[in-house]
Amino acid sequence: MNLRVGFLKPNRLWPLSDRNEVEQMNKITQTKKRAAILAGAQRVFVREGYEGTSMDAVAREAKVAKPTLYNHFRDKNALYVAVVEHSLTRVRSEIVPPELRDMTATEGLKVITTRLARMFGRDDDVLRLCRICIGGFDRFPLATSTFMYNGPQRGNREVASMIALWAGRGELACDDHELAAQQLGELCKVGIFDPRLYGSREKASIDECHRIAVAAYQTFMARYGK
Repeated sequence: MNLRVGFLKPNRLWPLSDRNEVEQMNKITQTKKRAAILAGAQRVFVREGYEGTSMDAVAREAKVAKPTLYNHFRDKNALYVAVVEHSLTRVRSEIVPPELRDMTATEGLKVITTRLARMFGRDDDVLRLCRICIGGFDRFPLATSTFMYNGPQRGNREVASMIALWAGRGELACDDHELAAQQLGELCKVGIFDPRLYGSREKASIDECHRIAVAAYQTFMARYGK
């Protein structure tokens, strides 16, 4: 006897509470499958590059059926955009966590500079996604615009919102919050990101990232601190 395992289909004759429970179970299953696809796709994109990635390879890596993959993403372009958005959302949440709002400017800026320096100096996934976007700009410009929007642009705005908060509390002397956020980001990647991006050095050590973070914090506070 063949048993087909898939989503449960709520029957109209079931009690409403049972139908709701089944629908909730299906949503959870869908969410888990999407997460598995995104995780698998990121590994394949990072390993093979955009051009070398196929939907077949992603389905194998994520351990899902190919029709399931296409139910979530219509093609490789849509999948790649989703991977970039997902990956950079994670990075932004790590660099600017909600608890920063309860910190002083001194405390919060040390967290931001430390995490930015470690991302620029040691995060291989972000580095490779950046390389893929740069290399594929002519063939797939949406990838680059997605990367810029979900990475540098949104990340900068989130840091700028924290700078604005601390300035409003009288802890920083700063009027142009977005410019200050851009400057802070540039200070945190001096000497450790561009050489990695262009393949002229390996990842930075934790000690080197710490040195860059401390220097970035001190330079920023020398300009904007009160």
